[in-house]
Amino acid sequence: MKDISVRVFIATYKNVPYLSKVLESLCYQTFKNFSVSILEDGNNHALRAFLLDQMYPYQVEHFDQEDKGFRKNRILNIGIKNAHEELIIFLDEDCIVHPSFINEYVKHFEKNTVCFGKRVNLDKITTKKIMESEVFKIPSLFSLYKNKSTHVENGIFLPFFKPKETDKPTLLGCNMAIPMNLLKKINGFDEDYTSAGYGEDTDIQWRLQKAGASFLKMKHQAIQYHLYHERPNREDYTAIGRNLMYQKQEIGEFYCKNGMN
Repeated sequence: MKDISVRVFIATYKNVPYLSKVLESLCYQTFKNFSVSILEDGNNHALRAFLLDQMYPYQVEHFDQEDKGFRKNRILNIGIKNAHEELIIFLDEDCIVHPSFINEYVKHFEKNTVCFGKRVNLDKITTKKIMESEVFKIPSLFSLYKNKSTHVENGIFLPFFKPKETDKPTLLGCNMAIPMNLLKKINGFDEDYTSAGYGEDTDIQWRLQKAGASFLKMKHQAIQYHLYHERPNREDYTAIGRNLMYQKQEIGEFYCKNGMN
């Protein structure tokens, strides 16, 4: 196993129960040498109270900011500026992970390579069982098919298959691993994006490509499971982010002006 330093970023906003399960899933990782930054796009008293009452087998740091609308990119940049690890792995508060999740990202770490995975979208029944269980357990493929989760094929673990390099990546902001040197090279996340859908993954994807990064698709290695919840219609916000990204692509600068520095 490669001897590198690893930090897991968990972006969160007012969902302590789901976040608690994500943190619990990290307790079962086969790779142990990592720390966690909880990056809160707000300042929820309930989260601070929860963290004061918890003990984990890994180091946890919590960063928050005033709740002034969607500013996920800003809190991600705060996380970067306070991290010194070689590899940053990105999660969201509603995505629990397979026990080999971090191990697979570490195994394939290269300083100029961005790795990214996919996720299973859990159904209501499976999510309810996970939330109510006192003992954390990854759901079986059989139960996922039975309960009609979607993209169940993304939960098939194939550790001996070689991940594929691709020049057409599709990053998910909740499941990607980016070397710190690449994050610094592009000046982190672009804080001009103040709506969900583009700034924390699609924008950073094209800028990393422009900066010369390679991409490794880890569909059956870096496995995560998205806990079920209702999803609001964000098409209007997505359109704003998409148009902003197109304008920035026309300029073509991978080093964003309103980033971590």
